[in-house]
Amino acid sequence: MIPIVPLSRTVTALALATALLSGCSTPPKGAGAGKYAAVELHGFSRASIDLATEQVMEEAGYKLDRRTPDGMIFDKQATSSQNLVWGGWQTGLWDRIQTKLARRGEGDDFLLSADAYRVISKDDAVMEEERKMGFAVQAKYQKLLEKVKTLLEPLPESKAKTPQK
Repeated sequence: MIPIVPLSRTVTALALATALLSGCSTPPKGAGAGKYAAVELHGFSRASIDLATEQVMEEAGYKLDRRTPDGMIFDKQATSSQNLVWGGWQTGLWDRIQTKLARRGEGDDFLLSADAYRVISKDDAVMEEERKMGFAVQAKYQKLLEKVKTLLEPLPESKAKTPQK
């Protein structure tokens, strides 16, 4: 015999699931299709942004794995509980952040974006597997990129840009 679940519980469960998932299903504004987190940066050189990104990621426990033509890849060993949940207990599980720095128009206007992955069997040419993380945990990585922006902008923007009356 199949147990009958009251309609109110079913509706409540569906509403809760929809609420939890709906706010996390789209990438941040300006990030582009499929991007996980992003910030717009104005008035800074590519070298300054790279240095600030590297510093913020290292402070968060990530190590620079390699540089790419348009960004950097950072890795951090996952916790024991993450290994248990994600199945990396035999080969080890890693969190990976791939940053990309794209010029927007002319001058020093950039979009710094990031995608996050779970990596199983890191550095194994045959067995390494990347799984893109869902947008449900995107806020953690958005905060890291916001820290990059904060590190680059220690002073308020100049008011000299506004026309004088």
